[in-house]
Amino acid sequence: MSEYCSVGRSSTFSSRSTIPPFPLPYLHGLDSAVVLGGQLLQHEISGLELGWINQADHGQEVEAMLSRRLFTPIRTASSSIRAWQVDEWGGDLRLESNYAQPVLTGPNQVLVRVKASNFHVRRITVQYKRTKINQLFNNAASVNPIDTYQIKGYGNELLSTWKMVTDRSFNPVSRLPYTPGRDCAGVVEAIGPGVNRFKVGDKVMGVTQPPATRGTLADLVVLEADATVGTPAKSTFEEAASLPYVACTVWNAFLVARLNKDNARNNRILIHGGSGGVGTMAVQLLRAWGARKVVVTCSSDSFDTMRSLGAEPVDYRSPTATDELIAAGPYEVILSCVDSPLSQWSDKIMGIWRNCVHISIVSPMLADTDRYGLPMGLASTAAKYFARSWESSLQGRWFSYAYFLPNLDCLQEVATLVEQGQSRMFQIKPMVEKVYPFEAVPEAFEKVGQKHGRGKTVIKME
Repeated sequence: MSEYCSVGRSSTFSSRSTIPPFPLPYLHGLDSAVVLGGQLLQHEISGLELGWINQADHGQEVEAMLSRRLFTPIRTASSSIRAWQVDEWGGDLRLESNYAQPVLTGPNQVLVRVKASNFHVRRITVQYKRTKINQLFNNAASVNPIDTYQIKGYGNELLSTWKMVTDRSFNPVSRLPYTPGRDCAGVVEAIGPGVNRFKVGDKVMGVTQPPATRGTLADLVVLEADATVGTPAKSTFEEAASLPYVACTVWNAFLVARLNKDNARNNRILIHGGSGGVGTMAVQLLRAWGARKVVVTCSSDSFDTMRSLGAEPVDYRSPTATDELIAAGPYEVILSCVDSPLSQWSDKIMGIWRNCVHISIVSPMLADTDRYGLPMGLASTAAKYFARSWESSLQGRWFSYAYFLPNLDCLQEVATLVEQGQSRMFQIKPMVEKVYPFEAVPEAFEKVGQKHGRGKTVIKME
């Protein structure tokens, strides 16, 4: 087999010999692919026809391109992997042991072998994007509450339309079967030729980008390079896997609030739902930035944890909760990780006409588009936004929704803060509540779905 390489300009390859073809990606937007000695190589090669050619005829040309890093090998020793998936929305998760191995389909991707993973529900499909991608061997992944909704079809109307756009398709696309998981940590198995921050064997953590359908609850996952960073020194894969999704969610919320490390010390911040994964990351990031005061609402059994992170806890179930929040305010920024009557009431304890802002990561957009369809769902979301925000705006208080998106600056900043550890008064430390083995993913989903987490739930792959 090593005597042959396959060169082609489309995803359909004809065979001019009895040599079976190696696994090849769908080459949307790529000019060609090459398989050489059991390695899949991608790059534009002019003048070569579709089909099989003898390596002896073109071996020197290919070797010269390899030496100049014009394309990068992708391992194809194994054509199948393990992955958890659902075959229908609301169906049971099942472990597929013969799942097609993902391959790099763009110059800026990374293939990663997962060691630990955080959940958010998406499926594992290969598509080409003109962006940097890493392929990673997944070693760990984490589970997030939204994953427990998305395996039931939550957000499918909007995400399917988004996928149609990214796939450049005018026909409806199916996101089934669907593999969950949004963030992970693992080891780089292969890199695209446009990737220069990583090499094979590097330990990395990263997050998938919407509307990706191939998630991190699998042995292998393809990540964009700009959604991937090296794991913090001395952090385990399980700890690293707990960071990317919650960090990017918090970071984007603070971007909307115009809150950053340069001005945090001038602000008092209130966080509703402070004991969960997003809340604990928000508290730690703010304290690392030197925020003036951080107050959180949570249950009383989380008080010790919140105080250890540098926050002032308030029991949201206490009859004196509103009085305590008033006494600790007013607040320049409020972050809501939950939608509750107390969260909505707290608009009233922001400063007046000081550009104070309330950011909520609980948006009705996905549920409304599922219920009413895309146009009417977006209109419904807009109507709810204006109904929610208009009264506060009359006093110069602002309200906005924020959404998760990968952010390389965020991942680099968080990795640096975790590495600094004890050298800072307030450090960022991964908040891992429980680790499940890969075979116990359904049990982990059940636990996260109960919504009483005190940190992150992580899946260990090995």
